[in-house]
Amino acid sequence: MILFWARHAPFSTNHLAEMIRTSAMTVALGTPVRLLFVEEGVRALVRDQEPHRLGPPIEQLLQGIISPESPALVHRGSLAHRSIRAEDLIEHLPVALIGTDEAADWLIRADRVVPL
Repeated sequence: MILFWARHAPFSTNHLAEMIRTSAMTVALGTPVRLLFVEEGVRALVRDQEPHRLGPPIEQLLQGIISPESPALVHRGSLAHRSIRAEDLIEHLPVALIGTDEAADWLIRADRVVPL
């Protein structure tokens, strides 16, 4: 399993676009992928945040990567630090709110980690 670690704000860099492109290609090739959103990366999942560099709505782009069987991993502390509530995230996008220890476990268990 490859873990993509999103930690940058969606508007300041191309990191989110690269994560979506690379993870979608990886899934298409049959390799399991998980997306971990921490620090400023959690802002990518806030409803009505549409980074212009991505083209289609972010929810549409993430549908092929994030599923109920493989929800987005969202760091609870990063949300709280930015006053973002779970209700503020994109509707109908499966997410698993996780703590710091669980995020560390995902980083350790992954076969590869791609920090973006």
